[in-house]
Amino acid sequence: MATRDVWAKRVEQWRKSGLSAADFSAREGITSKQLGWWRWKLGSSPSAAPGPPQFLPVRVVPSVACPPCATDPVEIALPNGRVVRVTAGFDAATLERVLEIASEGGAC
Repeated sequence: MATRDVWAKRVEQWRKSGLSAADFSAREGITSKQLGWWRWKLGSSPSAAPGPPQFLPVRVVPSVACPPCATDPVEIALPNGRVVRVTAGFDAATLERVLEIASEGGAC
């Protein structure tokens, strides 16, 4: 039966190998379930302290604003069944007047 030290070395070799647990286990003649269990077990021990943080490269790109025509309109459903659709950049005073007229019971 393999000792804790043997499994610690196996888990470390697996991590460095870049292989999936199934592929590494098949190569080593062990089950992926055993490998996963030992990875979990060793990960919870103080001797398996993580190394320094690893940073990934990042590329910052300028923000691209969506053009007004690309945004979905806002729909306002009135109690009388009429629907008013407003796109980005609308004039608030005009919208207020349109809603007043559309809310009335008569024909528009």
